[in-house]
Amino acid sequence: MDKLISDGLRTALVEQFGHEIFNSMLYIYIAGFLKNKGLDNLAKIFEGQYNEELSHAKMIFDFMTDLNADFQVPEINRVDVEINSMIDIAHHYLAREIVTTNSLDELKSLAEEDNPVAEEFLRDMIKLQRHEYEEASSFLDKAEIVGNNWMNALIWDSSLG
Repeated sequence: MDKLISDGLRTALVEQFGHEIFNSMLYIYIAGFLKNKGLDNLAKIFEGQYNEELSHAKMIFDFMTDLNADFQVPEINRVDVEINSMIDIAHHYLAREIVTTNSLDELKSLAEEDNPVAEEFLRDMIKLQRHEYEEASSFLDKAEIVGNNWMNALIWDSSLG
């Protein structure tokens, strides 16, 4: 039986699935950190990001299984990042979204050579990613205003409530 997805593209999609799951774990880690600081409204931002990343992983799973591609769950690295300020959080957030954007772009390039259905799917994923990159950039802008001052973070948090 002919495959709709090459082994190389399948492997890359599985890796992207793992990447999305890792992002979700990072964001729930950050949400927990913020909640433990009493910054519940800021934590909600990352709880939302957690859910978005899980939905992206599910989209990849659904896409692969819709095309009857073998699916495997890759090993997911442990989240262990140092957080000392809102700026640290913002840099972790933006860095992950940059990695995700680049990864999806590489996947799209691979799909262009391999499968027009996968290429279209990845174009849709990249459209979603553009919004996430904008959210992370905006968060960094605000975090830079807050600086290393947790009292300013509390004011930011209160403004969201």
